[in-house]
Amino acid sequence: MLLTTLAVAAAVASPQDPAATAPAGQLAAWAADRDERMAWWRKARFGMFVHWGLYSPAGGSWQGKQYPQHYAEWIQNWAAVPCAEYAAAMKPKFTPEPGFATAWAELAKAAGMRYAVMTAKHHEGFTLFDSKEPYSRDNPITGGTNISPPGRDLAREFAEAMRAQGIKPGFYYSLLDWQHPDAYAMALPGYPKSDRVRDHATYKAYVRAHVDELLTGYGDLATIWFDYSDKERQGEAWGASALLELMRAKQPHILVNNRLYEGLENKHGDFGTPEKYVPPTGLPGMDWEVNHTLNESYGYSAHDTHWKDTTTVVQLLCDVVSKGGNLLLNIGPDAQGRVPEPAQQALRGVGRWLETHGEAIYGTTASPFAKLPWGRATQKGKTLYLHVFDWPADGVLRVPGRGPVAFAQLLGSTAMLGITETEAGLELQLPKTPSDPACSVVKLQLDGELTVLPFAVAADASGAFVLRPHDATLHGPQLRIEQVGAVGDVKYNLGYWLDTNAHASWPIAVARAGRFQATAEIACADASAGATCELAGSAAKVSFRVAGTGGWQEYRTVELGELDLPAGRSELALRATAKPGEAVLNLRSLRLVPRR
Repeated sequence: MLLTTLAVAAAVASPQDPAATAPAGQLAAWAADRDERMAWWRKARFGMFVHWGLYSPAGGSWQGKQYPQHYAEWIQNWAAVPCAEYAAAMKPKFTPEPGFATAWAELAKAAGMRYAVMTAKHHEGFTLFDSKEPYSRDNPITGGTNISPPGRDLAREFAEAMRAQGIKPGFYYSLLDWQHPDAYAMALPGYPKSDRVRDHATYKAYVRAHVDELLTGYGDLATIWFDYSDKERQGEAWGASALLELMRAKQPHILVNNRLYEGLENKHGDFGTPEKYVPPTGLPGMDWEVNHTLNESYGYSAHDTHWKDTTTVVQLLCDVVSKGGNLLLNIGPDAQGRVPEPAQQALRGVGRWLETHGEAIYGTTASPFAKLPWGRATQKGKTLYLHVFDWPADGVLRVPGRGPVAFAQLLGSTAMLGITETEAGLELQLPKTPSDPACSVVKLQLDGELTVLPFAVAADASGAFVLRPHDATLHGPQLRIEQVGAVGDVKYNLGYWLDTNAHASWPIAVARAGRFQATAEIACADASAGATCELAGSAAKVSFRVAGTGGWQEYRTVELGELDLPAGRSELALRATAKPGEAVLNLRSLRLVPRR
């Protein structure tokens, strides 16, 4: 799905049309009334994504061979199937049941979702709406892109069913097309090869006509969710000016994502679209929506059984919303439109959780706290919602803030919780056991302004401290947080440590003074080995020499030594004292384990 294309970006041929600059006038028009148009979306917080098409009958296999790649909607590419062969094999097997859309809408409502987005056209070019475009009705490559059964329009059935349940419908539309002869050429195994010069203006007109049909034939839409752009193909390569103008003319209240342009976090749209990962600190200064999956694939995969359970989805939703985002969670129905049972069970469980805890999600804003060791938080005016993932063993929930509190209670209970204010913040007396196995939520009603205390890393349940890149303050030149990987496999490290004048520090809050064993997860190219470093607190320090690990992303855990840490708040700093190679090291984490 989606930016799996990042993985094959190097295989994409150079376009003949330039990727022109952003149409400033159209983008300014979108920005002018964004708050008004985004009001419902910012309250909704939770939506359904649906990936469904000719890839669904394949279920992640082709001619008896399973393809282990996570994205079953890419089966034509994985199996290198020519477009004509793919269409001939899959069209007879795509047999949507009557009432499929009603079942989806009922599931979305039961899950507590407020909007839904379905793939009107994915990368292989087939249309779930009954397009009147000549190429969609009949063409020499696949016989036509429309795949609704005779007399039906699957997109209309979807939109009408969602509205009947009070859910706002929208459509995903892929700007890529693996079959249209005038689409941008792709170096993919199943893509039709031809020496003819592609007329990209013809393809852009085809895209615009499709979007026009969606805007005029399916009622009020929540969004057009475009996919995909890269550095060579973005903006005017897709005819962005014309598309934006068309959307504003036909549906002025519609929302558009940012994928007419390159980069998941670009601001050329109403909201950003990180894929299968949650930005550790959100995306400050912009609206954003994580699109995620219930197993690993977006399209239906018969052999992908890595299903998320209700607890995992609830905590994912809390995490996203606590950072100011929305969650667009995917279902991948089969060829008949049936949603796999494990997906249904997880979603219905989320809906039951939201029946009690929905006020902590809908209409809330991001957490005022930089980080909480036991969970997440959301806010609504003077009300804080504390999402407790890890129930404190001693029954005391420690909140790093001070201020007058009217009351505190667990959602779903009328019992009031005891509150004590200390130098380290508020302490809430919890029952012995959680009120909900997925996530218990404490409603903290403020009676004045909350003072958020400076962040400090606290010990986990074992008494150990784990110091990560996003917990650090970075000092000096060039040192930065690097993001490595994409689409569900994102990791972070401190990198670009090119100058010994740079260092990183972490605030920590130690409940009881003691001695701790320090270890670090580091990587270093062998040619740069030999840097000397020290990890120092207020009472002690340890020095170590950096050994090569085989590469800048080849990580090993190494022991650094023992440190005495005093009780209270203090700071640990990691510095380089010498650097014989190009850089000091890359660091994923530091760990401090109490000596017994």
